[in-house]
Amino acid sequence: MNRFKWGNSMLQNWLYTYRIHIIAWTAFIFWETVMVIYFLGLVGTFGNYAIHYSINITLFYTYALLLEKATAFPNGTVWKIPLVVISTILTYLGIVTGVDILLNAYTNILPGELPSLQVRISKVLYRGSFFLLFSTGYYFLKRFIREKAEKSRIEKQRFQVLLEKEKMEKELAMSKNAFMKAQINPHLLFNTFEFVHQKLRTYSPEDAKVMLYLSDMMRFAASTQHNEGFVHLSEEISQCENLIALHHITQGAIYIELASGPDLDEIKLIPLVLLTILENMFKHGNLNDVKNKATIAIYTFDGRLHIESRNLPRLIKSKVGFGSGMDNIRNRLNYAYQQNAQMTAGIDEEGFYTLNISISLAALSTAPVIKKAEQTIHA
Repeated sequence: MNRFKWGNSMLQNWLYTYRIHIIAWTAFIFWETVMVIYFLGLVGTFGNYAIHYSINITLFYTYALLLEKATAFPNGTVWKIPLVVISTILTYLGIVTGVDILLNAYTNILPGELPSLQVRISKVLYRGSFFLLFSTGYYFLKRFIREKAEKSRIEKQRFQVLLEKEKMEKELAMSKNAFMKAQINPHLLFNTFEFVHQKLRTYSPEDAKVMLYLSDMMRFAASTQHNEGFVHLSEEISQCENLIALHHITQGAIYIELASGPDLDEIKLIPLVLLTILENMFKHGNLNDVKNKATIAIYTFDGRLHIESRNLPRLIKSKVGFGSGMDNIRNRLNYAYQQNAQMTAGIDEEGFYTLNISISLAALSTAPVIKKAEQTIHA
């Protein structure tokens, strides 16, 4: 039952797909039969109509397919088309002549004697040329419809590209507008910091310094978004100095030594590496022991940039962001410098938390800047 339903569904789909062809052939066969009966008074048998129209319909579609194959590639079209025409006519002539002989000899479908061979060949050639002519028109019609559909598809695709381009231009305009707003907001913030700094400078110089440090650090953080992913190492060292000075004002006595070599000013590094190390010290380090000061050293040696830090850890560990800052540095170094950067961190034999970063100078981005003398900050 299911197989019957499946076959019925396939037949319905086939009839729907080729309904125009079926209607056209039915109308043609009916028209031609009526014309032959009316003008010649000849009425053929059903078998005669079925066999010969089957051959003619096969000729029609086969020739159109062969033309399509012959013209698929421009090379050799001049000799391919005549070859297709001649071979198709000869094949059609042989099939029809042979079928007529067999039908006349073994069936009653073609009653009476067959005409002479010359007459039969003439009729077959005429009949074959008739269907080849219509088949050629069918081929050009299919080609026209296909090219029109392809042109329509290209136009739709081009229209879609234009829509996407217009959409991208609108998004770009919106991005530029958002960028302009983002530029305005930091300026407003910095101007506010400057206003508060001027007001506090007279009444509370220490608080005024806090505003100054904050303003400088915020300006640095904002600038890192527009520097192609790198900052001058000397600039970040200056921000570390600001952060140390800021904590010194807010927390009192803290003991950190920040030392940098004299040849770092032309080196550019991914931003916030030093600041993250320093921030990790403030979160998780014991910075109140004058005999065991925390240290950060930045220098170059043997063709590599070295960043080393050492500090006592707190007895009670801070649970806020524990370890995430160091993981972030490690991942960013791996992404930016791959095998050219190494990082190790852990507790040494003396109980100090130590961190060592080594990066090949050849992998670092450099830019000429004015060099400063070696500096050591004691806070």
